[in-house]
Order: sequence, then structure tokens, then C-alpha cells
Amino acid sequence: MEQIRSLYRLVATVTCLMCLVISGVMCSEFDPLIKTYVSSSPQMSNDNLVYSGATLPRSTESEWDSLVIKSKLPVMVMFVAHWCGPCRVSIPILNKFAWQYKNKFKFDTVDIDSQVGISSRYHITRLPTTIVFKGGVQVARVTQFSEYMLDELVKKYM
Repeated sequence: MEQIRSLYRLVATVTCLMCLVISGVMCSEFDPLIKTYVSSSPQMSNDNLVYSGATLPRSTESEWDSLVIKSKLPVMVMFVAHWCGPCRVSIPILNKFAWQYKNKFKFDTVDIDSQVGISSRYHITRLPTTIVFKGGVQVARVTQFSEYMLDELVKKYM
């Protein structure tokens, strides 16, 4: 397992160096795998390499109001768990939306295992569940993953 982890680190490092040489700009802002490697702690796990949610904020109970409820921009919050397969597929899509709709719409995730208070407040029973907040009020809720449907929600509430 340690050999695989070391191999992932080596591949990510070489990829970063190649991007720097080719483009002169650090490519980690655009590649979720590299972004995960660059921003991860020294004790990186394989989950971080697959579950590339590093570019999206992860709300906690203490910052929920300031990041979501009091936000001037609409906020799409996806409730996820590290063990949820569809959640792993959806995170790169949210990363893409966050880049595409920067300064127009905010995107956030909540880990239901570590943020039980927020999850129970919004009665999260299926994953991934996505809720759109506008002006601090829940305006839409989706309990399945569809890139098209999420994109339409962003366009509707932007």
C-alpha cells in the first residue's frame, strides 16, 4: 500500500513539474488530482487521490451560517460521504462548476459523517443530496446526481 502511495506522489510530482516546464504556470489549479496532491497533508491516503474534493470548501457547523446562510451569492451544497460512490463521481463536476461559475455562484460540500448536526437539520437520508440556497433560504433540493440537472439549477438560481 505504501508503494502505491509513493507511486501516486511521484506521478503527481512529475506531472506538476512537466506542467510548470510546458506552460510556465502551475497546473494544479485545473487538475483535481494534482490539486489534491499539492494541498494534501504529508499523511496522504488513497481516498484523497480518488475523492478529489480538495478544491471545494467543506462546511462545518461553526462556519455554516457565514459560508452558506449569509452568503450574498447563491450556494449549491452537496451532502457527501467518503464511502459514497456517486459522491466521488459528482465532486469533479462540482469542481468544474465552481471554476465555470466563479463569482456568480458558490459551491460547497458537507461530509455527513463528520457534520451530523447539519445533515440532520436538513433531513439528509440519501446521497448525494444537493441543496441550493439563495438568500439563506433553501430553494431547491435534488436527491440524485445528474450533471445536467445541477447545471440547470445553477442557471435557474444564478
